[in-house]
Amino acid sequence: MTTTKPWTRSRDPEVPPITEEKVGPKRATKKGLLSRFWLVLTIVAVVALSGFVVYRLHDVFGVHAGSFGGGVNGDVLDQFNAKTITLEVWGSPGSTATINYLDENSHPQQALNVPLPWSTVLKSTKPGIPANLVAQGDGSWIACHFVVDNHDGTGAVIKGANQSPPTENVNAFVYCLDKSA
Repeated sequence: MTTTKPWTRSRDPEVPPITEEKVGPKRATKKGLLSRFWLVLTIVAVVALSGFVVYRLHDVFGVHAGSFGGGVNGDVLDQFNAKTITLEVWGSPGSTATINYLDENSHPQQALNVPLPWSTVLKSTKPGIPANLVAQGDGSWIACHFVVDNHDGTGAVIKGANQSPPTENVNAFVYCLDKSA
């Protein structure tokens, strides 16, 4: 049986012949480590410089940990802007009503067959509360309104006042709406 060797010479006389060598893992040279290390060093320097610039900008613009809006704590703002809204419904003497309204968190609430006059107080620190109320009574007329007190010294303000038509015979209906009491 004849064995053949792989062709190791080029047909081109100018190309040197291929010699068999042991191929093993190449070891990194000093030059290879330095060429990789400068990239890591550059990245670390850029991150450190960026962090320092952000830190300095925080000092320039007055932003510090735990501050809100230029150094005023958020709790202080909530106490300052307190608001009280009183929802009031009244009607013909001796009548009752079913009342549906939105509370201070805009969740629907219902009061069934309550005697009139009726009222409830909502307290909030939100800038605006969508006040919405519908009521249906068993009398000949019914009315409603919102009393808004911002506690700013200007006093209470009546908003969203409404009354059912006076010609209703039974089960008068009324709604009051203020988009931001």
